[in-house]
Amino acid sequence: MKQSGLCIITLLGGAMIGAAITMLITPKTGRQMRDSIRDFVNDEWERMRCKCNDENHEHNVAETVK
Repeated sequence: MKQSGLCIITLLGGAMIGAAITMLITPKTGRQMRDSIRDFVNDEWERMRCKCNDENHEHNVAETVK
């Protein structure tokens, strides 16, 4: 359990460092970067929400068939 926790913390730390470096070297302005990040997060949120809805629908259909 300690190993997997350490692995997750290391992964998140690396992701944060990579994101910070990317923001520092990008040619976009602050507003453009924030808009870009917001659009990306919204797109991913919508994709996950649709996937969850599809899985719930499949689960409900399977229960109905039983």
